[in-house]
Amino acid sequence: MIPRMALVSRRGVMGVAAVGAVSGCSGSGSGRSAGAAKPAPGTAERARAALDSLTLLGQYDAALAAHPQLAGRLTPLRAQVALHVTAFGGRAPAAAGSAAGTPGTPAGQGKPSTAPPGSTPPPGSSTASPSATSPSATSPAATSPASTSPSTASPAAPTPAAALAALAAAERTLADRRAAALLTVPGELARLMASVAAAGAAHVVLLSPGAHTA
Repeated sequence: MIPRMALVSRRGVMGVAAVGAVSGCSGSGSGRSAGAAKPAPGTAERARAALDSLTLLGQYDAALAAHPQLAGRLTPLRAQVALHVTAFGGRAPAAAGSAAGTPGTPAGQGKPSTAPPGSTPPPGSSTASPSATSPSATSPAATSPASTSPSTASPAAPTPAAALAALAAAERTLADRRAAALLTVPGELARLMASVAAAGAAHVVLLSPGAHTA
C-alpha cells in the first residue's frame, strides 16, 4: 500500500514552490531598495550655503590683498564669514599671513639663520627643516574644492571705497537669498541660515560709508 503522504497532489507541490519563489523575490527586492538610501533633507542646500560663504570669503581675501589699509575693518568680518563656512560643513582657508605667526610674513619664512656660511644649521631651524614650509602650500587639502575659494581669481575693486561697496553688495545679496530660502529647508538648517543671514545684514551696515568700527 502506498503511504498517504505520497498521495500529495502535484498541484499542491507546485503551489508551495511558487509561494517560496515569490517570497524570495520580495525579500531581495526590499534589500535592494534599502541599500539605495536617499541623502538627508537639506544636504544639497547646506552644501550650496557652504559654497556661497566660501565664495564670499574669497572676495574678502581679494579686497584685503588689494587694499591692506582695510585690514582693521575687514579682518573681523572675514573671520566671521570663515566661521560660517565651517558651520555649513565646509573648510575655510586660513587668512593670509596667519600660518607664519607674524602678520605679513610669508609662510615658511621665519627668522633668518644666523649660522655662519658652510656650517650646519641647528635642528629645528627654519632653514634646516623642510617642515618649516607651511603645510597649506603642499597639503592635498589645500587644493581641494572644499578649502579653496573659487572667487580668489577675480580682481578686487580698484579703490578701497569701491571694495567696501562691492563687499556690502555681496553680503546683502547673499543675506536676502538665505532669508528667502528659510521656508524650504529643514528646521535646524533654517535656524542656522537665519542666524548667518542676520550676521550678513549686520556686515552690510559695518561696510557702509561712515560706519563706526572698533
